Amino acid sequence: MKNKGFTLVELLGVIVILGIIAVITVPIIQSTIIDNTNKAYEEQVDSFEKAAKNYVGQDIYNMTKCQTQQCNVSLKELQEAGLLPSGDIKNPKTDQNFNLSNVVKITYDGTNFDYIYDTNQDN
Repeated sequence: MKNKGFTLVELLGVIVILGIIAVITVPIIQSTIIDNTNKAYEEQVDSFEKAAKNYVGQDIYNMTKCQTQQCNVSLKELQEAGLLPSGDIKNPKTDQNFNLSNVVKITYDGTNFDYIYDTNQDN
């Protein structure tokens, strides 16, 4: 009589091999997901800062107050100016919406404007 099928030892061997593969790949996949989430967040912050730069560029003459003091422009103002998409903007790290009252700080050092989105606003 010819036996068809697998023995218990063979099945356990396959399960052990699959377990080893899982132990190796799961941390790599988790690390990749975290890295991509952080990159998406940084790109989102960069888009806020670029939108603020375009905001200043559209009306540079009215931004003279930034030459003597720090100015703030909110995400809502950037949306209203058409420089950010309308509606809610998701934070890739938390999957919550950014608070549209968060601001990009604009400073002028005499030669250049600097644009900084303070990421502590998201906590």
